[in-house]
Amino acid sequence: MKQVVCPDCGRKCIKHGILKSGSQRWFCKHCKVAFTNKINTDSNDLKLFLKWLFSKQLQQHMPGRGRTFRRKTSKFGSIWCLPPKIEEVYDVLYFDGIYLTRKLCVLICCSKDHVLGWYVCRYENSRAWQALMDRIAPPRVVISDGGSGFAKALAKRWPTSNHQRCLFHVFAQVRRYTTSAPKTIAGKAL
Repeated sequence: MKQVVCPDCGRKCIKHGILKSGSQRWFCKHCKVAFTNKINTDSNDLKLFLKWLFSKQLQQHMPGRGRTFRRKTSKFGSIWCLPPKIEEVYDVLYFDGIYLTRKLCVLICCSKDHVLGWYVCRYENSRAWQALMDRIAPPRVVISDGGSGFAKALAKRWPTSNHQRCLFHVFAQVRRYTTSAPKTIAGKAL
């Protein structure tokens, strides 16, 4: 068993009876303090939460099954850092969405140098894009893949910004229709 130390002086303590609730009392001979030792399991619960978060396991397959797991780790479910508000005006900003699963998308805004903001949503739609744009000052030019809802959000939030479609996404769309080995004359010309 781990030795219990005094919270005041840090010296070893001895057992000093039991409370009605069943908790063990401890006594420090040096500073004459009696106390109950509260065991903090937050670090173990955080490790359990992170193990589940970065795995493919369901909650019911984690130690403690579904309900116990959720009770222990509920305090960590709301941890999600928000990006800062960007008040600096940029000339060019790049926007794109990345699907991590079928119903989990991360919308990202970046400048030439670094990521400025992100927003987690289920799908790319105008409301999600607007939520991302609300935290960023309007730029001169916006470059995006032309995904669903972006043009509508841009017209609502930043009507003075110009919109340019990403050349890579334009190329990918043209290639999708013409294929890499086109058969028609028009396809070969493109």
